[in-house]
Amino acid sequence: MKKIITIILAIMLVTISLAGCSGGALNGPDITLITDKGNIDDKSFNQGSWEGVVEFGKREKIPHTYIKPEEGSDAGYLDAIDLAAEGGAKVIVTPGYLFEVAMFEAQTRYPEIKFILLDGSPHTADYEIFDTKPNVASILYAEEQTGYFAGYAAVKDGMTNLG
Repeated sequence: MKKIITIILAIMLVTISLAGCSGGALNGPDITLITDKGNIDDKSFNQGSWEGVVEFGKREKIPHTYIKPEEGSDAGYLDAIDLAAEGGAKVIVTPGYLFEVAMFEAQTRYPEIKFILLDGSPHTADYEIFDTKPNVASILYAEEQTGYFAGYAAVKDGMTNLG
């Protein structure tokens, strides 16, 4: 649920930033989700992201769709982003770190498109350059907090001895 709310808030932020932009006729959906190797019903990251896109799209009456890449590689992800861009997407949502390298290329290739990269930061394949352009909202989860809370709960339940 927390991921869905985060996705909805991110889409709202990007949509608000586009509110002043005018454009020509729509060629396709305004918001496109690109899945990783999974489907939109994987009961995981893709599904949570898709549910957030659908909920926001319906509420705001914004056309939306998803694309599943033909292959789970940087080139396959970039091809799917190209397909979404050619289809007229104004916002492209990419759920997960698997999109980091493709996003590094796409953010420069499509400066007029807003991107939401969940749980990742754009970088080169060799990890030499990390760069997030202004058209990318890179959302990183505070994953370390789950470990802290799990440890706290264990101590609260009386587990005070390690090992």
